[in-house]
Amino acid sequence: MKRIIAATIAIALAVVAWCQEFNDSTVLTQAQWQHALAIVAQHNAQNSGYSQATVDFEANNPEGYTLDDLNTAYAGNSEWDQIYTQLKKLENDGGRVADVKQLAGGLAGAVTNELQAYVEGQILEVDPVKADTISIEPAEQASTGTAMDMHLIIDIVLALIALVAIVWAVVTQRKFAQMRESYLNDIDTMNARMQQLSDELNQQTHAAPATPARVEKEPAEPAFTSITAPAQQVAAPVKKRPIEVKKIYLAKPDDNACFTRATSDFELGNSIFVLSTTDGVHGEFSVIDHPDVHRFALMMPSENLTRACSGNAIQMSTGMTRIVTDRAGEALLENGQWYVTVKAEIHYE
Repeated sequence: MKRIIAATIAIALAVVAWCQEFNDSTVLTQAQWQHALAIVAQHNAQNSGYSQATVDFEANNPEGYTLDDLNTAYAGNSEWDQIYTQLKKLENDGGRVADVKQLAGGLAGAVTNELQAYVEGQILEVDPVKADTISIEPAEQASTGTAMDMHLIIDIVLALIALVAIVWAVVTQRKFAQMRESYLNDIDTMNARMQQLSDELNQQTHAAPATPARVEKEPAEPAFTSITAPAQQVAAPVKKRPIEVKKIYLAKPDDNACFTRATSDFELGNSIFVLSTTDGVHGEFSVIDHPDVHRFALMMPSENLTRACSGNAIQMSTGMTRIVTDRAGEALLENGQWYVTVKAEIHYE
């Protein structure tokens, strides 16, 4: 009987492990999300050459090391302090595997593999079932073997019912996950279509010819008059005032394409884009041509650049040190905030 129960539990665990998919739509628990951010930070430290051995952090934190654990070792390093500050703000947000990949940028492959091993390790982290430790009270001996057989059959049926219930619950969860992924894909498609329509409308607005002013027809001069009209005085030319161009420094945009900060002065660590405007409502923006700005933005291009810029493989910034703006983007001021209407085109060097 102990063997039957042990086999049933083992089958249930195998089914759970098989049904638990790990893909971009997998929603991480709070602990998994915090550890995922720490993995991204550790791989950035390794890529920059100032990291300590990952096994040391894992040995000291078997439940999964966090950003604070890394900070005890790396605090004081200027590059680490920037990464720690950015990722620490996201620690309580939660997210999916796709969000982790976006934060990792060019390191997404290595980060995802380590995160998958951690998540699967949590799924299978169950005390092994040992037959010799299972305590089962002996059944009272019946006068015949029929009663013993009946007890055995009942136990087997109950074990099978429990197994079916576990499988049904896991399969149902998997279906809900697939429905959620489909729903998120539909939303992404709709957002992309809305952005395309917005771009087309903006292009049409800029290309529309100005409406010619209505010219009133002057009444014809009577044929019978012979009086010569006095010569009209020629008005002196009006001197045009020079167009004033105002510069505004912008931080990274959020998921709604809204720049999170706009100032009249450059702020190192916040300012990434510079916008020029003549009317205070419409403007063109580009990446600030400054080596410190480039170094800061290239650490996490998916977070700092891709919401406002497009280009060939701009999510991959490993080994790059400079950002070149090939075509300025366009932005619009609404309700006191600047929004991206046309993305800038950039490339790295």
